[in-house]
Amino acid sequence: MRSLLILFLAAAACAQPPRTIFPSDSKDPKQSGGAALLEAVCPGRVVVDKEIGCRGACPDFTGFPEEILGWRLVAVTRGHFLSAQSDDAVLSMLGCEAHSENWGGTILLTRNSRTWKMLWYRAGVATSQCHKVKLRDGREILVCLGGYGGQGNIWTVLYAEDLLSPTTNLMTGEDKNGHFFELFDNTGTCGENPEDDSKPESLQYGFVERVEFKNSGVSVPAISVTAQSGERPMTPRDVDACIDEQNPNKAHKGLSFLPPTKREQTDFVFERGTYHRSPAATGRK
Repeated sequence: MRSLLILFLAAAACAQPPRTIFPSDSKDPKQSGGAALLEAVCPGRVVVDKEIGCRGACPDFTGFPEEILGWRLVAVTRGHFLSAQSDDAVLSMLGCEAHSENWGGTILLTRNSRTWKMLWYRAGVATSQCHKVKLRDGREILVCLGGYGGQGNIWTVLYAEDLLSPTTNLMTGEDKNGHFFELFDNTGTCGENPEDDSKPESLQYGFVERVEFKNSGVSVPAISVTAQSGERPMTPRDVDACIDEQNPNKAHKGLSFLPPTKREQTDFVFERGTYHRSPAATGRK
């Protein structure tokens, strides 16, 4: 069994998939008034430099209260999340949380009489890349693209987040009510089996190419996801060669162990408060 260090080297060197085409409504804080919004959270302590954050220790409501770890704003999403008439802002925060909480969380603000008020903070709720979806009553929810994992195992997830009752924590895996699409990728492990070197795991590779929201009159938009995925078996010799290929301290032979992939389009419709796979099902492309 190889050392954990080598496993992390493999994870760090695994192939990067193409960037997903996703119509995100989450904006850069500096282009969306992030500093003014953050004043409702840490008044008088907002710092604007290369990044926008709160000066000083982590707030009491975070996972590491009073620790000096850095807490910054990474994305802002404006919308009508409480009602069709409300003026709300979702702040995606990074820092002051453990890996089990996705290293951060989300704040919900609402504006009354031109004043922003913080309603809540939820650790582990990830909202850095989200698209607004209008419900039939005019209120909006978020559909977000995110990921989680460790030690060469990565999950890419699409999930719905209702800001009236936010629950999705990607990292814990305990609440997947909002998850409607997921892909697994373990190519960073090179297929190494920690329990038995003689029986490597198959490599699984997958990535989302495109997410499309399809408006259909007055109904809630349907979603079409185009993704590629594939799997290949590994032998102990393959594992050795794969780890050597990804080790920056060894000469590389230009070998690739990525599985061949097939493209698949899957459609989802909004029912009973979230998205479900369409009865029309899937089709290979």
